[in-house]
Amino acid sequence: MANDSTITILKRLLANISFKDRNKFLFAIIIVAIGNFAIAYAPKMAGNIIDFLSAYVQNGYQFFDMNYLIFMILVIAALYIFGNIATIVSNKIMLDLSRDVSFKLRRRIVKKLNKVPINYLDVTPSGDILARLTNDMITVERLLETDLINLIAQFLVIVLVFIMMLVVNMKLALIYLVALPVQFLLMKFITSKTRNQFKQQQSAVGELNGFMADIFNNHTLIKSYNMENKSIETFDEINKKFYKSYLLSKFFSGFILPVSLIINNVAYICLSIFGAFLIITGDFTIGGFLSFLLYGQMLTAPLTAIANAMYLVQSDFSSAERVFEVLDVDEEENDDIKKDLDVDKVNGGITFVDVDFGYVPKKQLFHEVSLDAKPGMVMAIVGPSGAGKTTLINLLMRFYDIDGGKILIDSENIEDLKRTELRKAFGMVLQDSWIFDGTIAENIAYGKENATMEEIVKVAKFVGCDTFIDTLPDGYDTFISEENSSLSVGEKQLLVLARTILDNPKILILDEATSQMDTRTEAMVTRAMEKLMKDRTTFIIAHRLFTIKNADKIIFMKDGDIKEVGSHDELLKLNGLYAEMYRNASS
Repeated sequence: MANDSTITILKRLLANISFKDRNKFLFAIIIVAIGNFAIAYAPKMAGNIIDFLSAYVQNGYQFFDMNYLIFMILVIAALYIFGNIATIVSNKIMLDLSRDVSFKLRRRIVKKLNKVPINYLDVTPSGDILARLTNDMITVERLLETDLINLIAQFLVIVLVFIMMLVVNMKLALIYLVALPVQFLLMKFITSKTRNQFKQQQSAVGELNGFMADIFNNHTLIKSYNMENKSIETFDEINKKFYKSYLLSKFFSGFILPVSLIINNVAYICLSIFGAFLIITGDFTIGGFLSFLLYGQMLTAPLTAIANAMYLVQSDFSSAERVFEVLDVDEEENDDIKKDLDVDKVNGGITFVDVDFGYVPKKQLFHEVSLDAKPGMVMAIVGPSGAGKTTLINLLMRFYDIDGGKILIDSENIEDLKRTELRKAFGMVLQDSWIFDGTIAENIAYGKENATMEEIVKVAKFVGCDTFIDTLPDGYDTFISEENSSLSVGEKQLLVLARTILDNPKILILDEATSQMDTRTEAMVTRAMEKLMKDRTTFIIAHRLFTIKNADKIIFMKDGDIKEVGSHDELLKLNGLYAEMYRNASS
């Protein structure tokens, strides 16, 4: 019933079991096999008891051996007890293994997300990634914890019961020799129809998660634009997609159990008729026939369990496939063999030389872009939306690699440097001040391991956020979070500035760092940034042109090209695109 994809996924799951734990997994399989063999042998013993009692009756109630009867009954009880204990032990082993594998897979996914190109995270909904880390991983745990071992156990029962049927009576066993392959082929056909539906179902769950996250994060915006009905309509569309895939998967998988029961019941009827005929002709004993009937009944339970389990197992493997899709994403080029960068010796000179770049192959955004920033210069980047301002920064930080030309930092080609080393030279402040769950001190110290309290307080005073920190109940130990914090937008941004200066970067990137602030708050944060920018090469992306008048150079970008470069006064005299934008902004 397992196709090549299923077998491949199973191999990949088992590959996450350590060599030491593989012995445990093998032991779980062996003990399940032994336990099921014990259960499968019990009906044969029951048949022997019936034949023993029949012989006693046929001999005129003579030569009755009570000790033998008691022994046989105890042996049957022991077989059933041992079989069930073996199941409990194997389930406990698989529980431990599933937790270990899921822990490793989650850790691998998180590590993977730190290595994938930025464009993967740009185009993949966060809700879908979260669904793979949570919903899909819980389903994979279920596969390893119960579904897989139960499926193996039920298959073992079928194999062992069929072997015992051959031992008891080969002629009757031929009935199931025909029935079982027919049943498995039909189940394989049905499950092949459900696999894709289960995958679509899990994808729809990820889409639902992402949409709900957007609703919760932007509920104020939705209400302010009276878009509640529109959001409900969008939710209904996604929900219908989920409902359709769920309905189809349930519809097809719903055939498995009825088909299984029909074939098994037909085989059982044939068994009863043919077995009775063999008894009448003297070719079969009553005890043997009873054993065979018990084996026929024993096949019903595992076949039914397999039929029911196939729905869950298909869902399990669809989730596992989605997990491995993340792990199979191409990573950023491994640059461990590239050169280190001595950050302490970086002066901060940046040069773009004929840089070509496009987010989409064969669709260039940058065409031979060149610019030169001397150490300590303040470079302001302006232009209309979509001009390529943020793209320029992304290339500088090597979030994306260029298609042509080169970018130099102090005459070193950044493509020859390790990304981790390169990024140590930069400090970045974005318009969204990212605050995580933790204390004020922990938020400031983020990015610098083993930062001392003295260093934290020093940078807080430097940017001016010590004033409001001292008014908080627990000072630097005050717990804050993005969702639940009494800090204003400006106060959060000051914390980010303190975090940035703590690492003492040689090059600063300020991307719309004051765009969401009122005039008073902006003035306060701007003063802090001016301190931060002193003696550092700085790139500023800004829409408010009055904030960049004092920049050493202003770069006006449009359609991926640098159209004009110069100081504020020089560009006004040029009376070009920048001058037009400045006049429109001032009017």
